[in-house]
Amino acid sequence: MKATLKYPIFQFSPDENMVYTFWKENKTTQLALLKEADGWKGDIVIDSTGTKYTVRRSYMTGWKGIHGFTGMSTGMISYETEYEDNPEPFSLRQLQERIAERYPKTRCFREECWDSVDDFRQTIFACKSFEELAETMMPKHEFTVWERIQDYFFRGFFLMLGGMLLYIIWLFIKKAWLWIVG
Repeated sequence: MKATLKYPIFQFSPDENMVYTFWKENKTTQLALLKEADGWKGDIVIDSTGTKYTVRRSYMTGWKGIHGFTGMSTGMISYETEYEDNPEPFSLRQLQERIAERYPKTRCFREECWDSVDDFRQTIFACKSFEELAETMMPKHEFTVWERIQDYFFRGFFLMLGGMLLYIIWLFIKKAWLWIVG
């Protein structure tokens, strides 16, 4: 069954501790990840309406870029996900309990500098909606206009710098060629 999910969504494997949060739909991954995860078969996806979907399979629908080569990444593909036919309701409280029980056991918990497990649990149980819980788990970062201007300025600066470097190399090659030829 194909499903239209309301974002943000939470995805986790029944036998792992990590809970992943996604703010928008992204149907791109690496072929190696898709194969390694066996198409995320059996993973549980909970959308912000409180509906629990179980992944039946995910499969490749096409290559991204030039046969999977996009910039520095290789093996990039588009994929689709099919879910089991019987979605179930999943309350916010159930999700909070799942996260409070399992997430502190992950490496990411220690890296995110929570003061203590009790502080984390208190913060998780204080959330009143799926969106608020998603914001706690993975803050949604939106670029401001100023950040975008800075980003494009630095890109332009480094492009000009690279162009100047290539021009200087070209001049040296030209001088060397004229010196060799005579």
